[in-house]
Amino acid sequence: MALLTAETFRLQFNNRRRLRRPYYPRKALLCYQLTPQNGSTPTRGYFENKKKCHAEICFINEIKSMGLDETQCYQVTCYLTWSPCSSCAWKLVDFIQAHDHLNLRIFASRLYYHWCKPQQEGLRLLCGSQVPVEVMGLPDSRGTCTGSLHGYIV
Repeated sequence: MALLTAETFRLQFNNRRRLRRPYYPRKALLCYQLTPQNGSTPTRGYFENKKKCHAEICFINEIKSMGLDETQCYQVTCYLTWSPCSSCAWKLVDFIQAHDHLNLRIFASRLYYHWCKPQQEGLRLLCGSQVPVEVMGLPDSRGTCTGSLHGYIV
């Protein structure tokens, strides 16, 4: 599967409040890395929202279709331009609970309608289901991004 270009990643994962001109549409993207615990080469890919399928659901369907060895443990890291909507949060939790050989971590560039109760509940559900969700911060002086979701949820 092809990876995002560096320019697309820079534009879409930018989480600054104010964008400079020219403006561009912010897409819902999900980049993932699936790393087997046995040290094999990680699998990487990305999805974007389609008309009737959010990127998270495309991701779930892709992982299901891989036919992963259920006796092997896998670390899955997802980078999203927007945190999951409440519906996708529920589906991600159901998926992870049904596949206990997968360990999922989510990093989001921006929170999706974080002031709305259903979105807050979806994020709490993920965190309460051992799926850490962290908000990517702006680069610090060392060039690394940090941030945690817990400071943004009531």
